[in-house]
Amino acid sequence: MKCVSDIVYDTQNDLAFDLYLPDDLKASACVIYAHGGGFRKGRRDGDEVAHFATALTEAGFAMASVTYRLGTTADAFTDKQQGYIEAYMGRTEKLGLTLSPNLYGAAFIAAMEDLSRAVEYLWVEGEGLGIAHRKLGILGVSAGGIAGLALAYPPTHWMQRVSRPDAVVAISAAIVQPWRLEEDGPACLLIHGPQDRVINISNARVGAQRAEGVQAPVTLIDTGVPGHATQVDAVLDGVDAQGQPIMQMVLDQFARLVDD
Repeated sequence: MKCVSDIVYDTQNDLAFDLYLPDDLKASACVIYAHGGGFRKGRRDGDEVAHFATALTEAGFAMASVTYRLGTTADAFTDKQQGYIEAYMGRTEKLGLTLSPNLYGAAFIAAMEDLSRAVEYLWVEGEGLGIAHRKLGILGVSAGGIAGLALAYPPTHWMQRVSRPDAVVAISAAIVQPWRLEEDGPACLLIHGPQDRVINISNARVGAQRAEGVQAPVTLIDTGVPGHATQVDAVLDGVDAQGQPIMQMVLDQFARLVDD
């Protein structure tokens, strides 16, 4: 595995990613990795990054581990946009999700926008970086997964402003605007476990149930492993009830990026 560090994808906000590639510097497609941290903290070089990058590059993918804005407040948006965000938050609260408002407010929208910019950068520059296919996936953990799922099914007033991925895997996350799910949207795989004190699995089930109702391509897997951060290890090293490695499910999800 090779790593090309500090590729700036957003000069205005000074946002960059580290690109992990197979040894021959050629990849079939690229997966954007979005770290967790509640939209308040986290780094693109966290302990788990190398493990995910190893699994993805061994399967022939590139992985772009991104920095995105943290702690963004409402004043980063126009008055009109602030009104939209407040309306979205109110609707989310009425769903009965047991989530901190920090996970579906202004910082969440900013992170979604940043992931969109990373998608757009890789659309343009991907071939020159050794990436064969234009389709892109997002692998997000916790808050990163929330932002990735939202980019797959964007808020109404951002629909024409952002660029959607082709597949998403979200670990310990939830769909905070499930009313945006639709039949023809990107395929999303939610991986969660019980007794998660940060994002209870009941929140993920709200999205999965909505997806079933509208026939959206969203699947929820319960690892059976208790906890929040523990789901990373469950994905990397665990198996499902039938004994299938969970990481293989992740790779199978992203295999659709190279399907013709």
